[in-house]
Amino acid sequence: MKKIGLIVQRYGLQINGGAEVLARMVAEKLALKYDITVLTSRAVDYHFWEPELPEGESEENGVKIIRFDHKPKAAAKKVHRLNRQYRGRLLYQKLYRFIGQPAWYLNLFPSAEVGEKEGSLWVENQGPAMYGLVKYLEENEQEYDAFIFVTYLYYPSVMGLLAVPHKSIFIPTMHDEQPAYFPIFKKTMASPRSLMFLTESEKKFSNQLFDIAHVRQDVMSVGIETVDDQKKSEQIKKFNIKGKYIIYVGRIDAAKGCNELLKFFTNFTTQNKDLITLVLAGKNMIEETVNENIIYAGFVSDEEKEQLIKHAEALIIPSKYESLSLVVLESFACKIPVIANGECEVLKDHIENSNGGWTYKNENEFTAILKKVIGGSENVQKGLNGYEYVTKNYSWQKAMKIFDDAIYFVTAANSNKHEAKS
Repeated sequence: MKKIGLIVQRYGLQINGGAEVLARMVAEKLALKYDITVLTSRAVDYHFWEPELPEGESEENGVKIIRFDHKPKAAAKKVHRLNRQYRGRLLYQKLYRFIGQPAWYLNLFPSAEVGEKEGSLWVENQGPAMYGLVKYLEENEQEYDAFIFVTYLYYPSVMGLLAVPHKSIFIPTMHDEQPAYFPIFKKTMASPRSLMFLTESEKKFSNQLFDIAHVRQDVMSVGIETVDDQKKSEQIKKFNIKGKYIIYVGRIDAAKGCNELLKFFTNFTTQNKDLITLVLAGKNMIEETVNENIIYAGFVSDEEKEQLIKHAEALIIPSKYESLSLVVLESFACKIPVIANGECEVLKDHIENSNGGWTYKNENEFTAILKKVIGGSENVQKGLNGYEYVTKNYSWQKAMKIFDDAIYFVTAANSNKHEAKS
């Protein structure tokens, strides 16, 4: 069995971030064929990176895990200043640009020009700064045939990938957000042997932004298990939901568009009070909106999540920044349509390609869609369309074939390189 290391910033059944769930799904499937070890942090919460979980080796669902120690995130004031520096927003950086970027100015203010050093500092600040991971990769590289890195944004992928680039497969989950344009990621994206994108939209965006034509590129699939139609009301009785509802599943966070969702929905219910409820399932990172039509379900089990989706009129995804959105595909697998933010190219593609829901770009469009969903005339057909889309395009057989090919490519390339040196 080939030995594969999978590196991701957080890992575990208690973590519900999209990239982390993807990493867990991939690790558990690859473990059926490969010797998989997940290399990750001790963190549960990504805002502060507190090292909560035990350091060292453990096992979960048949997958070996090694957790590395790391410091919590720095004080908010320091973080804010570093972010402003890296974005070139400090006063002396603005003055440097205004006077024409003279060379002498850098002698006085060397940090006026953002370079690789500042990029490394920013990545350390972004966390979790697992120095032990980089050392482990350098010292144990020969024990592994390949390394799979998940998500471009965090220290483990950036610094880990740069430590073992020739053995790396990178799943960047890249999307059009401000950090994607930072210089540090030009080097990161150009370094691996193989890039695996989640959608054609992500691949297109990445090729426009980075010089990566020399890197092998695949658009990977993920397998979505189709589920039976049985609805088990006892699974969701504890949430005390009355009547029709739409559901949001994931991190309840401003970065995920939840503040706008709550605003739009609250405005809708002022005039349509008893028509529909919004249920939010996941860890809450924002101040709760007090509204009898909004229910915060908290972190839910996989079975509860499935049943909450099955009983809903529709799933809602308000995020403008997604690289795949597994929960959209899970909703389709339950034959439940999706309301998605049309500002997100990936979500828009899912809806247009499947005809499995609706997209909105403003509050008026959101309100019009919600009225349609309450009316119910399109819900069943949209849900069936989504189901057909998932079963046709997202199978584990197809996904594993792509991984097998990428792993073979990386190991063969390294074998040839070793033979040439011999």
